[in-house]
Amino acid sequence: MGIFCCRGIFILLFLYQEIKNSKIMKRRLCLMLMAVAAFMFVLPASAFDLGDVRVNARFLTDRMAFELKLNQRQYNDLYEINFDFFNNVNPYVSALSRAEARAMDAYYRYLDERNDDLRWVLPSAAYVKFMSIDYFFRPIYAVNNVCYIRVYKVYPDRRFFYYGLPVHYYSYKGAHGRVHCGGISYYKKNFKKHYNHKVYVGHYQCRPEYRPHDFGRPNPAVKPSRPVCPPAKPLPPTKPVRPNKPVPPSVTRPPKHDHDKHDRYERHENRKEVRKSKERTDRSSTRKSRESSSRIVREL
Repeated sequence: MGIFCCRGIFILLFLYQEIKNSKIMKRRLCLMLMAVAAFMFVLPASAFDLGDVRVNARFLTDRMAFELKLNQRQYNDLYEINFDFFNNVNPYVSALSRAEARAMDAYYRYLDERNDDLRWVLPSAAYVKFMSIDYFFRPIYAVNNVCYIRVYKVYPDRRFFYYGLPVHYYSYKGAHGRVHCGGISYYKKNFKKHYNHKVYVGHYQCRPEYRPHDFGRPNPAVKPSRPVCPPAKPLPPTKPVRPNKPVPPSVTRPPKHDHDKHDRYERHENRKEVRKSKERTDRSSTRKSRESSSRIVREL
């Protein structure tokens, strides 16, 4: 009897332990599912980023310094400006790839701030050249819901650099951004300390027509088929038409003109004149003959 009681106690303890372990497993399973759900929720936002902000800022700065022929101070300031730009834009990349208006507004606002900061670092002639190069002036674009950096399309070798690392490549974390300077350009405030070149004063903001070129919607892969029109009803049969007889060409007389009448009238008048003149001559000749005959009679 005591043996059976001991076995029953052991069985109850084992069942209690299993139930306890199952609760712990359920709790662990719930935590794992929550972690996976959070990871899946965060994944779309981070899966479409542009990569390492420092690497992108350095590569773009390196190519700009090479083409615009900048000095070391300009190179370091340019890296800071490009770092702040990519760091501010990176959270909006996923929405930019879908051409969402809110993300595009934020992107072009940060792009105008970046281009404004560059006015105080680049001389006027270099800034005009910078504005004419799209992969410097508007560095990001989207194709088929994916964002890209234009400079990598022109310079595909990402491992080659013309210059070394900027002085503060690892230490700079955005201290000269407008967020930390009260919304004012740090490079404008410190312009006279470091530079004395002529500042570009023209229009530098991105125009609204740039949006469809940078983040335009792609064309659909399959064009929609044309609507099928209902078949037309057949026309009723028509009776054959007998061919018409050939019409003989009409003979037209030349038109009578008024001057023909006038000519006939003149000819008629001429005949009358000739007849009258003959009558006169006849009368005169008969008169003369009578006079001559009467004279001869008198003489006899």
